[in-house]
Amino acid sequence: MSHSLALRSSLALLALAAVSLPQRSEAHGSMIVPESRIYHCFLNNPENPTDPACRALKEAGGTQAFYDWTGVNQAAANGNHQAVVPDGKLCSGNNPTFRGLDLPRSDWYATPITAGADGKFEFVFRATAPHASRDWIFYITRNGWSPTQPLRWSDLFEFCRYGAVPLEDGKYRFRCTLPDVTGKRTIYAVWQRSDSQEAFYTCIDVEMGGTTNPTWTDEGALTAQNALPAGTTVTLRLFNAAGNDVETVPFTVAAGQGGVTEWPYRFALAVNAQSVNGRIGVLGAGGSIVPQQSASANRVYTLTSQNLNHQVDIRLPTGNQPPVAVIGASAQTVTGAGSVTLSGSGSSDPEGQALSYQWNVVAGSGASLSSTTGAQTTLNLTAPAQDQTVTVRLTVSDGAASHSSTVSITHRKSTSGGYDYVYPAGLGSYIPGQTIVLGRDGNRYRCRPQPEGGWCNVNSAFHYAPGSGANWQDAWTRL
Repeated sequence: MSHSLALRSSLALLALAAVSLPQRSEAHGSMIVPESRIYHCFLNNPENPTDPACRALKEAGGTQAFYDWTGVNQAAANGNHQAVVPDGKLCSGNNPTFRGLDLPRSDWYATPITAGADGKFEFVFRATAPHASRDWIFYITRNGWSPTQPLRWSDLFEFCRYGAVPLEDGKYRFRCTLPDVTGKRTIYAVWQRSDSQEAFYTCIDVEMGGTTNPTWTDEGALTAQNALPAGTTVTLRLFNAAGNDVETVPFTVAAGQGGVTEWPYRFALAVNAQSVNGRIGVLGAGGSIVPQQSASANRVYTLTSQNLNHQVDIRLPTGNQPPVAVIGASAQTVTGAGSVTLSGSGSSDPEGQALSYQWNVVAGSGASLSSTTGAQTTLNLTAPAQDQTVTVRLTVSDGAASHSSTVSITHRKSTSGGYDYVYPAGLGSYIPGQTIVLGRDGNRYRCRPQPEGGWCNVNSAFHYAPGSGANWQDAWTRL
């Protein structure tokens, strides 16, 4: 089961070379066989995920969770897991950084798994910081559980448990008897340390009793982290148990074939046409392995009878230079609510390759972008409660290398007209007939006198939000 790690690691190195990584918190580990939700998304291009569920994870909490994939934990669990991790927050471990992992979705990537002849499956947990273990507990979702509902403790039943487990080559391994269930399931793994009260939590999505083929062994996913420039060589290498090369199949990316859904497809076609011992694609019900135009759907298979390991090497064309990100802004200072047009059209690539653009707001509140991709976007700003600096980052990529640049916009509190608060700041302290607030639309509003003014301080899903709530005129007078 560990054969796929070399593939995913080599592809991850390519992706990580192409982005500027945030600082990672103290690391500990996650399940890599089968891939946990967070580990799969970490390998799925953190800055621009192609997997829809991973993209939703990014939208829920940014990219930091991807880079902190080893830290889904509670510092003071001490075995009281249901007390510190409530229903609906199991996959995040009730850790806000990872809240996107709790999204009820039916499209979290599920690894097909089946038991061996002994009825067992080997789970592999990669530990980047090893610890002594009190216990490891494996749960799985019951019949009738729906992935479109928040995961609850009552949705799970235990099927495997270990005590202290030795660390071997940076990994913990567990051979568990799989329960007699089929279909898509979520496995929930809990690791309680014995040298600390800290515990770690992992959601792993699997397809139980999925399609198998006695001829071919599933070695793991072929995932495209980035587009590849023309001239890149992608090579499938197969090794025997002694580590000796058995077969090598190279593929050179031609012009127009480097897209994240295209080069895995072309590579798979080349491997399937040339390799004796390997195949790449999706295993069908009839046992055929068919390549797909996808960044993450294809899987690597090797002949079961040969007991092979594999690796995918990616060698970029020599001389490739990273692009240069340049940001132009229509204004450097904004007072109150307003907008700034941002352009990356001045960015360039030394080899003249086409660029992709990724925009992110990295500092400042009340700021949003009209688009996060494309050469141009608009930064929209709501009136701030106090002066601030809004920072936007642009990352440009030529498919192999990337470069980032930032622009800072001075965003000042409006001084014209005067107001007491920027709504909803101060809610509960508004004085009927006196308090003036600045609404989200940039207009000023006075709290109506009593008795209507009593509604000014009611926070009922912002029904009385000045200028925007359904009943705002009951409470406010526009100035």
